[in-house]
Amino acid sequence: MPPTNLLVMSGALLVGLAILGAGLFVASIGVGRVRLARRLRQAGPTPLGEVPDATGLVAFDGIARAGAEGALEAPLSETDCLAYAVQSRSRTRADADVDADETWTHDGRVSAGVPFVVADGGDRVAVDPSNAVLSLADWEPDATAWTDRADLSARARDRLAAVGLPGTDAEPTDDPSASSDAATQYRELRLEPGTDVHVFGGSVVDDARGRPDDAPVTVGGDDWFEVSAGERSTVIPDRHRSGSLYVIFGGLLAIPGLGFTLAGIVGLVSTFVL
Repeated sequence: MPPTNLLVMSGALLVGLAILGAGLFVASIGVGRVRLARRLRQAGPTPLGEVPDATGLVAFDGIARAGAEGALEAPLSETDCLAYAVQSRSRTRADADVDADETWTHDGRVSAGVPFVVADGGDRVAVDPSNAVLSLADWEPDATAWTDRADLSARARDRLAAVGLPGTDAEPTDDPSASSDAATQYRELRLEPGTDVHVFGGSVVDDARGRPDDAPVTVGGDDWFEVSAGERSTVIPDRHRSGSLYVIFGGLLAIPGLGFTLAGIVGLVSTFVL
């Protein structure tokens, strides 16, 4: 039994086991995400009165109301709201005469929110949206139209620059040889008090025990957490798709790992037998 063969086969076996283990680990993450996405999709909304006793991730809906921290001011409209998202889009001067959405590139988005309350009858749940995905498409009723940067006041441009949107630091100009102000536009979407709101993928982050009777529990979240005015989550399907990709990638990674492992085992057996 040459020692070189033994070392080679042992190395192949160890490499194969490492790759196989990594592939199975990645695939297991994907399976977990797919299962959780299916469970959340099938579970439906939890009544607000049952949220304080719920375990794991929950979904619920109701009317958005201002909480103890009040409202915040949206940067474009200066409207009081509970959360906002501002988008920016741009296009080159060559596309300026083409009136089509396809010519625009969406190149910026900022959002912010303050803790608010979701109410349904006498039941209330506080929501901390600091880590939530704030869905945009469903907030159309409380939205501004796309506005050219040239049409914004200096004060509005300063507010947009303060929140970090691109293209707001340059001064507008009427010089046609310079960059067109119409090449950059902004739109603001808001979640205002009194709006029907849907919360997906949140979990209770504090305990109702020891609280006054009129103090609601707080729901927060991270990777699965979404606040939307629509009845369907956009995050859950995205997580389902990413979970499927994890499974596929893990499976593809496990195949060569299995090959190395089998080769190492066969090689070691052959080395010892022969």
